[in-house]
Amino acid sequence: MTSAHASGVTVSSLAMALAGPRPSLLAEADAKGGSIRTGYRMGEWGGEVGLWHLAQADREGQVAEAFEAHLRRLDASGNRLWLPGLTDPLQAAALAQTWEPLSVLLQAMDQQAGYDVVIDAGRVVLEPGGVHPSLCPRPLLHRADLVLLVMRNTMTSVAQSLPVARSLQKELAERGTGADALRLLLVQEGDVSGHDIAHRLGIPVIGTLPWEEKSARILTHGTTRQVKPSAMRLFKHAREAARAAEVDASTRRLRMQLPPPPANSPVVAGVVQRLTAPRQEATISG
Repeated sequence: MTSAHASGVTVSSLAMALAGPRPSLLAEADAKGGSIRTGYRMGEWGGEVGLWHLAQADREGQVAEAFEAHLRRLDASGNRLWLPGLTDPLQAAALAQTWEPLSVLLQAMDQQAGYDVVIDAGRVVLEPGGVHPSLCPRPLLHRADLVLLVMRNTMTSVAQSLPVARSLQKELAERGTGADALRLLLVQEGDVSGHDIAHRLGIPVIGTLPWEEKSARILTHGTTRQVKPSAMRLFKHAREAARAAEVDASTRRLRMQLPPPPANSPVVAGVVQRLTAPRQEATISG
């Protein structure tokens, strides 16, 4: 999940990861740094966990072990997992070689462990020729079944998102699973219809999230009270969007006969096995 500008990618990613119908894993892969640990998790974890440590472990050939060790619970039940992001944008360059093995692990979590993997890829950064190789997690976009471009339903957002959408389509066609992997996720702030936006950009709309400040504040600042998803419009719409994305991704994978992630690593298999266990439907808590 990514955007052309500040369109609420983290809030949208969190909402879908928390409200989706299946167990989920949210990977905070914004190269500019993550905000969940100081926001939604209210400082529960610091720099001792997160992507930076995976880059260090990758140089020692232990990225799979570090991946498991740095997963944290996103909710009380443990059905919703979270891989914390960077604490400093300067750390992003160290991940240049780690994005690819991380993408394999995330794909295995989806297809072998039964998690819906949601990736917060932050804002798209472009350079001549395509997506920037170090300021954006390109391998995660390349391997994704679907890439959701988050935008608001305003004329300004449409105008800013159009060139980014074209670059993403080109990137996915040349290096990913195809230009048709791109979808739009709309945040309702304006009055441009989803039909008009899909027509202008030539990209399907996967879902629409309401502009709901109370719910967004919980996701950006956290809360000490338990929150029921059924009581919040944002989570209802996020659940519908997550379900639509799951169906769309599965249908697309079957149609294109996309290959499964490599399964020849006993370490990766061990991670998947340990994280695959009988699970109950999650509740949302701060």
